[in-house]
Amino acid sequence: MTERVAPLALSTLTALGIAVTLAVLTARPELFAAALPLAAALASLAWRARVAPVSVEQRVSTDRVFEGERVTVEIAVEARSGIPVLEIAGTIPAGALVSGYQRRVVTLRAGETGRWSYALSFPGRGVHDLGTVRVRLRDRFGMRTWEDAAVHPAVVRVLPRIAPLARVPRPARAHASVGDYVSAALGEGIEPGDIRQFAPGDRVRHVNWRASLRRGELYVTERRRERNADVVLMLDTLAQVGGAPHTTLDLSARAAASLATAYLARRDRVGLISYGGVMHWVKPGSGRVQYERIADALGRATVVFTYVAKDLALVPPRVLPPHALVLAITPLCDRRFPSAVLDLAARGFDVVVLVVSPVAVTRSTLVASVATDLACRLWALERERQHDELRRQGLTVVDWRPPESLEAALARGGRRRLRLATTG
Repeated sequence: MTERVAPLALSTLTALGIAVTLAVLTARPELFAAALPLAAALASLAWRARVAPVSVEQRVSTDRVFEGERVTVEIAVEARSGIPVLEIAGTIPAGALVSGYQRRVVTLRAGETGRWSYALSFPGRGVHDLGTVRVRLRDRFGMRTWEDAAVHPAVVRVLPRIAPLARVPRPARAHASVGDYVSAALGEGIEPGDIRQFAPGDRVRHVNWRASLRRGELYVTERRRERNADVVLMLDTLAQVGGAPHTTLDLSARAAASLATAYLARRDRVGLISYGGVMHWVKPGSGRVQYERIADALGRATVVFTYVAKDLALVPPRVLPPHALVLAITPLCDRRFPSAVLDLAARGFDVVVLVVSPVAVTRSTLVASVATDLACRLWALERERQHDELRRQGLTVVDWRPPESLEAALARGGRRRLRLATTG
């Protein structure tokens, strides 16, 4: 522990000096008597005090929560010997909302244990370290303090909220693996395709009895195969506008988490590329573990400013598979991102641009006025022109205008060749 002289000791010394000076100047001995307790308290600094050992334990209810959910922190302090004054404080991350008191001042007897808890809620995503508990002990007179920090591994990951999506953009190309997309090829499946005459080798359960009874001979129903696809979510981390936890990057992360959940439910392989000053990626995969990887990456996503445009050719082919559906999520606040998207389209990728409109986000942070309304209207017109330019380049642009729901934006997207696949 780090030993320090408490501020109270300096104040006591000042009061003692004033009392002695007044006693000498006024020749009043009662002032000397009044200063004796102060001198006795200061004399305690000359004694070598023994630090009372304490044992601190901290427990966090969970290490993974969604935005808006609460985490309960429990702290237990055990004193091996009597402690006159013990001050202990837990960690409050920036932006977290506290319910209860994370700081306590208690007096403990030998062998006594003090327990209390407080709750934290996180409005925005991120990774927060709650592992430090600060302890401060005071002597009986308050002249001396001992400070220490008890470190317990406790990292809480706040994941983006997920909005349920009934329909998502359907990939133009699918794989031979089993999935939820109905293929034009006939074979084993659920969706009926065509009816033909019975042939040797056909299974009896495929016989269409209604058609067979009508025509007087056996007919079978052929079914269409179900396939899956590769989906890569491309997150724009070049720039953001708005105030946390409602910045365009926060909204983009929530949209990416919702889309990843919907596609993984359809047994697709989903990957993630964070395109910004520093590029991060998660190679495509499927299953619950893949969602955890993507959610962790989205929780850590942040804007890193750079003047250098990143080249997507550096991304390994296993991260950006051929014929993958690329869902580019961006506020279109940096010109380098549309250039990267157009490069992907030129390389033959199926690209859908989900634009998170920054107009409403910015308007909410400004004072309402005629000038603000006019500026936002002009900005919206300029963005419409930018969207039309991307559409002329052959890209599909879906304009999402929060607080509008993401599902409504996808349904309103109007992709000419975009077939909305229903998640089941």
